[in-house]
Amino acid sequence: MKIDSATYHYGSGFNVDGSQEGTNRKPLGYTQYSGTLCQQSGIWSAAVNAMTQVVTVEKGTIMPYHAGQPLVWQLMDYSVSENLIPSSNAV
Repeated sequence: MKIDSATYHYGSGFNVDGSQEGTNRKPLGYTQYSGTLCQQSGIWSAAVNAMTQVVTVEKGTIMPYHAGQPLVWQLMDYSVSENLIPSSNAV
């Protein structure tokens, strides 16, 4: 479904026309380690023993540790704030 030539977003960050062209987003499934700077705002998950830890991390913040232990985090979904239609110049 195409509304017009403007880029609108919904759901998990897919453009209305279904394309991902022109985005600088890391792909879903992208991994990062605890203690590194987050490269993509979103919902991240990591396996902790037999459980899964899920957190929301903003780009530029440090990826969290769990009980002082480093984890490998995997990007599960994009941040909701990136999926909203920008309020400036939205007509």
